[in-house]
Amino acid sequence: MELLQIESNDGFLHLRDLPHNCIFNKVVTGCGGTTVVLSNSEDYVIAVPTTELIINKTGRTNAGSSVLTFDGKEQSIFGLFGKFDDARKDLVSYLSSSGIKKIMCTYDKLPRLIEYLNPTSYRLLVDEYHSLLKAYSYRQKAIDGVLDNFRKFKSFCFMSATPILPSFKPSCLADVREIQADWGNSLDKLTVELQQTNKPYSLAANIINAYKRDGFITSKEGVRSYEAFFFINSVTDIVAILKHCHLTNDEVRIICADTPENREKLIGYDISNSRSPNKMLNFITSKSFEGVDYYSETGLCFVISTQSNPHTLASIDTDIP
Repeated sequence: MELLQIESNDGFLHLRDLPHNCIFNKVVTGCGGTTVVLSNSEDYVIAVPTTELIINKTGRTNAGSSVLTFDGKEQSIFGLFGKFDDARKDLVSYLSSSGIKKIMCTYDKLPRLIEYLNPTSYRLLVDEYHSLLKAYSYRQKAIDGVLDNFRKFKSFCFMSATPILPSFKPSCLADVREIQADWGNSLDKLTVELQQTNKPYSLAANIINAYKRDGFITSKEGVRSYEAFFFINSVTDIVAILKHCHLTNDEVRIICADTPENREKLIGYDISNSRSPNKMLNFITSKSFEGVDYYSETGLCFVISTQSNPHTLASIDTDIP
């Protein structure tokens, strides 16, 4: 294991580029690892596990290019997700344009994308690297597409703040060096409180009712929180909480897959995305657990899990961080 000394006084990575041809443990979530490659002067493909992560970074809810500004400099970024054929014309146009190229795609799109560009001219970032193992049982084809093609690029970097344990590392990465960020003493401590209860949704309801009653709750550190983020991977259970607490659409933001099944469950409520405005009560499914940024000056996070619903169970070593 190699260590990479990080000089930072604000918790963010200030690098010209991520390390190459390696597995990179950035240690800290939300430290701007993806932003490093989106804002630098290298042509990059960024492969990510979920569509929502692309929406979160680019601001687009459909495939295509958008322009982001980093330190006063504009950078065009192409988000590739959904049906490939629907985005192909715009992708070809983007690739033929001038300027630095940044393409964010979901894991499953990587093999098709390679057909339209010269991978040896691009560096590859495989973001949320731990998802390769977590999702392999139900996304085998998509993940094999990444593992079969990553060496075709100019360089590659598998990045995560919660990397796969060495004993579970894919065999095709056995010879790949591992680098870990060394932040020294520059990191703020995150306070996590575990509450065990046989009625997790009742406890959640009590928290919600406190927010509704007073407009805020006060943390143990004495800080007033005006926005709550509930991470729970079950739309059915979210609906049960909404009804139990008599919550209206104006009071909540619900981020989940926009499917006919979920729309039917959530009649009377909007399905939002990670770029929509915060509300007092924000409910988030695994669609947006990993790699997605949320901004709040006073937000508190509540991870809700119950053994009676396997979909809500969370891994201590990857999901919770």
